[in-house]
Amino acid sequence: MKTVLLLALAAACADAAPPKPPVSRVWPVLGGGTMMSAAVWGPDTLTIGRALDAVRDTTDHPGHVSVDSLRRDVRQATGVALTAGDLEEGDALDRAAPVLVGAADSALLDIGGHFLWVGPRPTRRPVGIAHPASSLDHLATVDMQGGSVSTASRARGDTALSVTVLAPSAAAAEAWATGLLGVGCDSALALAPRLALWRASVVCADSGGGRVRWSRDLEGRVVVPHKP
Repeated sequence: MKTVLLLALAAACADAAPPKPPVSRVWPVLGGGTMMSAAVWGPDTLTIGRALDAVRDTTDHPGHVSVDSLRRDVRQATGVALTAGDLEEGDALDRAAPVLVGAADSALLDIGGHFLWVGPRPTRRPVGIAHPASSLDHLATVDMQGGSVSTASRARGDTALSVTVLAPSAAAAEAWATGLLGVGCDSALALAPRLALWRASVVCADSGGGRVRWSRDLEGRVVVPHKP
């Protein structure tokens, strides 16, 4: 009986053991103008290390962004013409993701605050929605469950706004964030239902009163802190 109890306690302790820390790397990308970071979880750190070396080689040699239909849809919807350079961060993230599949259980990739989750299971990570006039001041958080989160922002005179897009691919998130920024919050949210093909969701923040608004499909996933 004592042996069975000890085995049961050992099993319970094993189940309660904290997850292993991720293997983390940071390196310059896109000509050294920004940094890419990776936090990767998995049972074999040596395999993960080799995969991250391969990811770095991939991002050292930029590929061609073959997203003609995406760029066409953004231009038709917003009137904003995107170049390949507008999608280079998303391109780098999307090319890195397949290299990690099979080598890791999951991974979080980041280039300049543009995130991509890699893995078969969803994550639950709050991503800050920064005040468009001050990146150090968060107005809200959005629940990232998978895919990519990208933010584009601009300041003109006394006004500033940002558009954050959640989408399955990093290129789609970056493209729609850039395009919707060009039309402003009202139009961006009005266009949000038309993004169903790309499974993209929208959060928009502007400096006028620090307002945060989001597309209907994000109800329950955006948290705006109460300010007394």
